Amino acid sequence: MNKVFWSASWNIFTLLLFGWVLVEFFNFQMQFADVMKNPEPPWEITMNFFPILLFFLVCTPIYIYLFIKAKKKYKSMWKALMLPAGFEESDERERMITAKACRSSYIMMWFIVPVAAALLLLYPMFQDTMPYYPIFIILMIPVAQVISYFYTFHKYL
Repeated sequence: MNKVFWSASWNIFTLLLFGWVLVEFFNFQMQFADVMKNPEPPWEITMNFFPILLFFLVCTPIYIYLFIKAKKKYKSMWKALMLPAGFEESDERERMITAKACRSSYIMMWFIVPVAAALLLLYPMFQDTMPYYPIFIILMIPVAQVISYFYTFHKYL
């Protein structure tokens, strides 16, 4: 249970931190687009590098560690790169639980993607106050998928 909780928390934290990085890149891109529209000096473009630095300083060492651990387990670089860290299948029972959790996550996609598409229709209302609204909506999809997977995994474990 503890390992499942930490794996889910880590995945959600990484997705949220990645969303913060994307928002900073989006703000930078919007400033750059304004400069390209009006190229006369003086112009200024600023970017908050804290989330980018935090992402690389926190996530990179942990993902390298998880990659090395997975490579030893699967003895294949392809499987180590492609399989999520939450797949812990040491026996037949855990394979069955993983299959149920994957099915639950797949079914969640049938609900969350239409909801996300409908929420994107609201973008014109938020465009001026929150121009990065689509980033949040798109990242809501894998967050819901991770929550569904780990909830089902925990339920059957």
